[in-house]
Amino acid sequence: MCGICGISNEVNEKAITAMLDVIKHRGPDSFDTYITNNYSFGGCRLRIVSDKAQSLPISLSHKTILLNGEIYNFLDIKNTLELSGERFELGNEEEVVAKLFDRYHEKAPSYLKGMFAIAIVSDNELILTRDKFGIKPLYYSQLGDRVVFASEIKSILKHPEIKPVINCNALDELSVFGYIASLEETLFEGIYQVPPGHTITFKPGRKIVHKFADIAEARLAANATGDYQKSASRLYAIIKNSISQMLSHGLQTKGFYLSGGVDSSFLATIAANLSSEPILTFTLADSEESEDLLSARRVAKAIGAKHYEFKVSINDYLKELPHFIHHYENIIASGVFDIHGGIAFQLLSKKISEHVRVAFSGEGADELFGGYYWIYTHPLGFSDRIRSRLKRFTKNDKLVAQVDLLFPQPEDEDIYRKNVFDFLLRGGLANYHLWSVDRSCSAFGFETRPAYLYDDIADFALSLPIEYKVKGNETKRILKSAALPLFNQYGISDIIDRKKQGMPAAVNNIASQLDQLAQELINDRIISRHPFRKYIINPIDVIMFDLFIYIFFVNKGDLPDGLDVIEFYKEGKNEDLYG
Repeated sequence: MCGICGISNEVNEKAITAMLDVIKHRGPDSFDTYITNNYSFGGCRLRIVSDKAQSLPISLSHKTILLNGEIYNFLDIKNTLELSGERFELGNEEEVVAKLFDRYHEKAPSYLKGMFAIAIVSDNELILTRDKFGIKPLYYSQLGDRVVFASEIKSILKHPEIKPVINCNALDELSVFGYIASLEETLFEGIYQVPPGHTITFKPGRKIVHKFADIAEARLAANATGDYQKSASRLYAIIKNSISQMLSHGLQTKGFYLSGGVDSSFLATIAANLSSEPILTFTLADSEESEDLLSARRVAKAIGAKHYEFKVSINDYLKELPHFIHHYENIIASGVFDIHGGIAFQLLSKKISEHVRVAFSGEGADELFGGYYWIYTHPLGFSDRIRSRLKRFTKNDKLVAQVDLLFPQPEDEDIYRKNVFDFLLRGGLANYHLWSVDRSCSAFGFETRPAYLYDDIADFALSLPIEYKVKGNETKRILKSAALPLFNQYGISDIIDRKKQGMPAAVNNIASQLDQLAQELINDRIISRHPFRKYIINPIDVIMFDLFIYIFFVNKGDLPDGLDVIEFYKEGKNEDLYG
């Protein structure tokens, strides 16, 4: 994992150094700036695959390349290219990717398995590209013929000509869905994402957008029976092989987020089966009675893992909250997902980073296999919730059309379920879960690998009919069927029937305490006079908005030392935020 940034058509050592400095947490092992051919580049590296000190960017004879992420099949690609006559000087991921672009141009990323955000400069053109699920972030802004790009938004804000301006269209989407649904948008006007699965080429006077990969649409196959058991067995084999590939990629010790649910337990159990040494597992909770804590403890014991448990309090939560918003570069709003999940994930990531440089998480399993109980089993009710939230934004024609497309009339449960699968696999996954996961691990200079999004697993999952995943009130059917034989082997088969808790459950008690605290800090007068009133549902929303504005608009993306949430309101700092 790394941090990358650059400016095209501008030589500016001061700006690129400032841009890299604010994302140096992403790559604690190097800090390099590089000026060439009217371009300014910066890169910081987290060494995973090699122990050798290596700068970033990589300058080759004909290209300069910056890579953030992991290309799991780069050795296979290198071997294939060598058989066709290519010769390599470095033999690393960056050089392999550069050679691949020489041969296949904008289609080159379709050959890559992994998670990546890449920038390449060659022959007076800049190429930006990103993996098909958007696991790794990449943002850009255009200033005439110049392009400013980076792994994080705060880096772009360090360019002296870019000022933060709120994007109200993205804010509307955030308020309806709980996240920004549009794959190109951010909360900052003029700062965009490279869409997942796309390559953008900037040439003099031109911007060329090419989609190299798409996520296959969910498919309905009414009453599908076919080869369900064979598919479950095949799924197990693919997941096992994929975990093996990812475990062998890189020299660093690797660990596993473990909640004691199906997704994380399946990954950990497979890894334990593959490893000759005890694997490392990590769990967070705010109570000794936490269901996830107790379940994770039992799973870890069954598979012989070296297990770490971390207890957190509301003080830990409040101390981390400003740091979370600073890294998240977005607003957490109540909507489809619980607002506490991302912060709980960051609290756990902070602890994990003290033990390993790489950890595996279960992100993507719910979207691929249908894990959100109420959303997938009761899509008509879910549509009612979204339409209710839309009532405040009926003047936003684009948003209204977006919801109408998601939930067309007349109501049809099967169509709605299919559309929700497709919808959450895009904006919900990239702009909420993966956005949060990337920031929460990179904040502490370590790497999280969302294992279920490995290309082979995801492609097979997307080929399966919805009925294999959700049927009646049963969710994640085929993933549970694939896991059951291994769970039986370790005596933990009852996990299959555990009700999904999710990451927010780790801080259930804290959430209740925070609700009470927010009520004390945020009175009705503050809510009624708040300039973003139409986006606010509860006092916690106020806190999220105010901290976001304070960090990114008052302090230009810098986190003030010692920012204390309670003192922030007691001292009345919120009163001067909006002028």
